[in-house]
Amino acid sequence: MIKDVPVFQSEIVLHYNKQGNITYTSTESLRKNVQEISTVPSFSAVEAVKKAHIASHSKGEITFEENKLYVYVTEQGNTKLVYRVLTSSYDNPGSWETIIDAQTGDVISTKDIALYHHEKNEVSKPRKKATKKEINTKKVLVSGSGYIFNPDPLSKMQVAYAGQYVDNNDATNPSLDAARSLVTIPEIDFTGGVYKLKGSYAEIKDLETPSTGLFTQAGNQFLFNRNDQGFEAVNAYWHIDNSLRYINETLNIVCKPLTNSGILWYDPHGLDGDDNSYYNNGTLVFGEGGVDDAEDADVILHELGHGIHDWLTNGNLSQVQGLSEGCGDYWAQSYSRSLNQWPSSAAAYNWMFSWDGHNEYWPGRITNYTAT
Repeated sequence: MIKDVPVFQSEIVLHYNKQGNITYTSTESLRKNVQEISTVPSFSAVEAVKKAHIASHSKGEITFEENKLYVYVTEQGNTKLVYRVLTSSYDNPGSWETIIDAQTGDVISTKDIALYHHEKNEVSKPRKKATKKEINTKKVLVSGSGYIFNPDPLSKMQVAYAGQYVDNNDATNPSLDAARSLVTIPEIDFTGGVYKLKGSYAEIKDLETPSTGLFTQAGNQFLFNRNDQGFEAVNAYWHIDNSLRYINETLNIVCKPLTNSGILWYDPHGLDGDDNSYYNNGTLVFGEGGVDDAEDADVILHELGHGIHDWLTNGNLSQVQGLSEGCGDYWAQSYSRSLNQWPSSAAAYNWMFSWDGHNEYWPGRITNYTAT
């Protein structure tokens, strides 16, 4: 801190055991060459936000916005007072960070800081789908049921990606229908005679294009097959809710978003239809190029793993990407393996993104490798 203004991405990590003793310290991310500067901005915060919208190419409704003052060390080693503006907008996928000099108003940098489940340069051609209208007063949480993939059709049936077990432009067939699981949904919002995928831990939102609606129902049965846009909505909702319910209620560990009143917002069809997904600022957004990302629990729980990392560190998610990627992969694969579907001798036992990847769209990942 310099005069009560935090230094951007600079921290000392201390770990205490249950006895109150320090067992671990780290100063790897501590900025050590910070100079004393004035922490009174000359450029207004309002104008900084306007500049950030232009620099990040914000388009459409602003779905998230945050502006904070920091002391910032540039790549050249200069210390500056800056605004860090985070912006998400409906028609420009991602979470855009714009650093603006708080004295001059100059834009120092703009970049998308969302945590994606695979690199942007791996994305395949977007696949657009038909839009559906959003169905628009005492609130009650009730239970319901729905079809999901648990965790994906290949793992459940223990088959390879071939034959009827392929994406085929989101088409369903008897084999893929049989690979679904009928599950109880513990909490669904019931308001004004309408059932919505919203509960104590997650809520469906239309955050980015394409606009596919919220899949509200007149009853509490969410029974879709995979060629229905609603299938991904239910699949993502159940896996997010199930995972966070396990952490918060079974393990009794408080782990919730720091925004949105502690409820994770998710969009099952976003990123303008691209083949990618990301976590940022208490939201998950799933693309639909190739295999729809929200059909694969590996993708859903990997992105949720970024959120878990973020919340457990009180918003101080490590800037070392490998650590957060590891958290995501661990959380996703630990769930898949808990279902005891693939034997440890099978190659797919170590696959990450088993349904979304390892096919003609992209090669997926494996977890049985060493790295330094």
